[in-house]
Amino acid sequence: MTVIDEAGDTIASRRSRSRARATTPPFALAAAIAMVVLIVEAAIYYHLVKNQDGGFADLFGRAANFQQLKSTGNIYTSFSIEAFTYPPGGILLLSPLVLVPTSWLAPLWTFAILAALTATLYLVLRRLTRHRAATALLIAVAITVISPIALSSVYDNIFWGQIGAFLTLAIVADELVIHGKLQGIWVGLATALKIYPGIFIVIWLVRRQYRQAVTALITVAVVTLSATLFFFQSASTFIRDQIVGSQELEHFATYSTAQASSSIDDVFLRPPYFLGHLTASQSLAVAGVFAVIGVIASYGAWLRGHEFTSVVIGLVISTICSPIAWNHYFAFVALLALLPLEIGWRSWTARVALLALAVNVVPWPRWKDVGVVQVLLPRHQLYLSYVSQNATMVAMLLVMLVAAWEFWPEAMSPRLILRRRTLVTPETQGSRPGE
Repeated sequence: MTVIDEAGDTIASRRSRSRARATTPPFALAAAIAMVVLIVEAAIYYHLVKNQDGGFADLFGRAANFQQLKSTGNIYTSFSIEAFTYPPGGILLLSPLVLVPTSWLAPLWTFAILAALTATLYLVLRRLTRHRAATALLIAVAITVISPIALSSVYDNIFWGQIGAFLTLAIVADELVIHGKLQGIWVGLATALKIYPGIFIVIWLVRRQYRQAVTALITVAVVTLSATLFFFQSASTFIRDQIVGSQELEHFATYSTAQASSSIDDVFLRPPYFLGHLTASQSLAVAGVFAVIGVIASYGAWLRGHEFTSVVIGLVISTICSPIAWNHYFAFVALLALLPLEIGWRSWTARVALLALAVNVVPWPRWKDVGVVQVLLPRHQLYLSYVSQNATMVAMLLVMLVAAWEFWPEAMSPRLILRRRTLVTPETQGSRPGE
């Protein structure tokens, strides 16, 4: 006989929840454990990277850029190694780096990257599962411990001292957690810093979520204008040389990007194509076509209530459709493992996402660079290099295309669009219903 209390709950279910609470550590204890684990992990990776050739090169390069800004008044130089390539808003948002002592910069940055990844995973787990806060945090920490070992993109964020983990956290928090008038600010900050997260503003416009889009655009405008006022010489150089003069786009069509970048654009810089096979404008047009498909796929997933899947698709297209996509841009790859929690294991998008995750476990960057003497290398090594140069992009592109096939909005199907056009004729266009 089942005993039911006054609230309509069974005694057995109450006892089950009580046992679950008893076995779940308090959140304060889980937070303390997480902090200790992240500090130890950060210390390990800091000592592992600091003595390697190129370790934290991008991070210290940014610090050197600000020293240049202090001495010359202009942070932008020709786009060579370690040049400052962020838009003017990036000057303002990254300027706190000068407040950190040089000896503390790399270890603190390493800890911040791991903490950002943990926070991102925690927010997603809380959104998609019924785990208590403490359990979700410990699971997030466990995935964070594994991620730099299994995924070269996460490790590269640590090795170079990059910002991909921070951008992912800002986008996930703004899309899935923040609501009300503040939603849009973090996407706006990310866009002002790196430009390519601006695809989420486009996605908001397609969804007709105009308040979020306007908030993000205002944030971008305020940050960029403030940076222009504070650093006018640098901002004018960026607009004149990098935007109007297209120096940045020309920099992308180089041998180094053909070797290492995972952008759709860079496919046309490799065999059977060649450097300069397409102009910068033509390459951007190709990327634009896939970006449109990705935006529709993200919109379709959102229409079906799959908000996290919509965010992941947005992260995919914002990366592979950008003019350049270094390996560390894919800091969000660990999120692919969580897609089945929202759309189920039977979803083809979830299955392909897991396949893409498996593809990214392979350390492709190790075989990407074949050097300028590639014509002298054995044929099998050239094939391996070509596969490694395209593997990440192809895997991510498959996720996007399968999502577009699975979640394509019915209202945008070619059949219905053609049907609407045939129904609207000169005879019926001016008539009213019932006439």
